Amino acid sequence: MEQNGKYIQYDGAAAANTVQNVRSRSWLGRKFTGVVSYIRKHPQEFVLQVLTFALLCLWIYVGSKKVFTYTEFRASMIRQPFADQYGIVLSYILPAVELATGILFIFEGTKRLGFWATLILMFVFSGYVILALRDTWGSIPCDCILEFPISWKAHLWVNCLITIACTIGLLLDSKIRISHQRKLMTRLGS
Repeated sequence: MEQNGKYIQYDGAAAANTVQNVRSRSWLGRKFTGVVSYIRKHPQEFVLQVLTFALLCLWIYVGSKKVFTYTEFRASMIRQPFADQYGIVLSYILPAVELATGILFIFEGTKRLGFWATLILMFVFSGYVILALRDTWGSIPCDCILEFPISWKAHLWVNCLITIACTIGLLLDSKIRISHQRKLMTRLGS
């Protein structure tokens, strides 16, 4: 690039870089505008996708954490206030169920089943936390099985929030399915 008087003369490389920068910015701008437009046109579908992705990440995280720290997880399950054989069985079943629930959120056809599985798991886990908080076993079981470093009460609140998010996901999924079915019936009827 040379300056010749008041004009700048570009060589081929400088011009190509400038054009490439303009193209990349316009591509990114178009993509961003497209996403914003989609969110405005389909806010319920966007919220459903966010909830689906969040629950997918949650279950894959908690299930894989148990798998990768299996020795510690199994020991913590054995220390729980039920018979050791139940702790051993649960140490195999829980990670498998959590990972399977996460996988259900990957596929459109099984996403609804993933929401239902999440609701069931949240009711079971919340019931266990409530029993622990009510001092059913004479003392609160160790914190070693909690996935996040929070108190048992906070864990119950997190479970409640996940249950609410899951319920919203199920309601949105039903509403969107009905809407798509009506549109399909309208197209077929005309």
